Amino acid sequence: MNNPIVDFLQERKQAKLKSPGKKSEQEIEDDFRIENWVEHAAKRAAQLSLVTHPGKFSHPDARITPILFEGSRAADGYLRSGNVVVKHDVVGNAAALDVYGFLSVELEDQRSVLDHFETDSDQLRQLLGVNEGQFQQWRTAFLQIKSSSSEQKTAGQIKQVYFPVEDGYHLLSVLYPSGLITAHRERIQQMKFSDEVKEARQKRKDGEHHELGFFDLPGLLTQKFGGTKPQNISKLNSGNGGMAWLMPSMPPMLKGGYQQLPKQDFFQFLRWDAHSKSLFRRLHTLFKLDLNNRDIRKKVKETIAEILEWVLLRALYLQQSTPGWSDRERYQIPELQKIWLDQQHFENRADHPDWQEAIAQAVSEWIVVTYRRIYRKRKDQVTLGEIETTAFQKEILKTFLQQQKEFII
Repeated sequence: MNNPIVDFLQERKQAKLKSPGKKSEQEIEDDFRIENWVEHAAKRAAQLSLVTHPGKFSHPDARITPILFEGSRAADGYLRSGNVVVKHDVVGNAAALDVYGFLSVELEDQRSVLDHFETDSDQLRQLLGVNEGQFQQWRTAFLQIKSSSSEQKTAGQIKQVYFPVEDGYHLLSVLYPSGLITAHRERIQQMKFSDEVKEARQKRKDGEHHELGFFDLPGLLTQKFGGTKPQNISKLNSGNGGMAWLMPSMPPMLKGGYQQLPKQDFFQFLRWDAHSKSLFRRLHTLFKLDLNNRDIRKKVKETIAEILEWVLLRALYLQQSTPGWSDRERYQIPELQKIWLDQQHFENRADHPDWQEAIAQAVSEWIVVTYRRIYRKRKDQVTLGEIETTAFQKEILKTFLQQQKEFII
């Protein structure tokens, strides 16, 4: 029968033989016999504690009662940390972490040595090959790693929260759930650096299709624990290289650039943004192609419609402002723009039956001027003659009057 414990000790022994110190090869052989190594490990087990919330993540000098929380799964629709299968962590003497390595060895039934000690397993008895008295002595020693004290002790270096209760306050010590941190890190690693994701990224770089694609998480922040000695914080922290990832949880940055009211002219007030620039860039690309092509002309019309939609949305923002804003002394916009943009003046539209055509003409002129201004210094500038400009503006006017019905209040 295969003995995973022997394999574990054999691996450690070989590493020791490759870098011998003061001990001879025979002495190393003796040290790694099951009865000798496990006996020595049992004596050191008390130097470690199995935990879920190590205090040293908050501060390396924090000395607290080992906290070992056993959550229960509940499929009740709530977000529960207990629903996440996490690894237990270990704190204590970093030099004794090999003891936890031994207790974590999985036997043929996929259960750890520690689990077998807890259940007083006959299988583990056979693998260790010792008498009942010796086995029980080791079992008692190793199970100390899970012992918990009835005395609850916190430390001043840990964040403290006084939570109000009926007869006063209850002190809560806020601790890091290192198992959750590790599970979180492993999931992000899988999402960002797995072989499948690397393949998908390469496909994207090469301009090729990938069936599944990939997700990304921008704005991650790396938080380090333990400096050059992450093992002094905890076992899991050591395995993570002392690093954890924090995801951004900042409130959204609301941009109010288009909430500013135009002082003299709506079209001077318009400011190009990344979206509008991309639309004019697309229009420029289409102008360089054969405009006699029906598909290209269709693409030009679609792009014009998107530019007009961009303009009308900015107008809509102003229409939703406090009525009467254009009558203030600081605002001197034209009368037709007032009845277009200020709810206070909507009733005056009847006095100007052609106001929509006039606004549409102004919009078409703005688009032509804007295009020329953006590409005036480009070697590949497309010069629109009088005939082309007239035809272009007619197309804009037609599209604008159609779209205006959807946007104008």
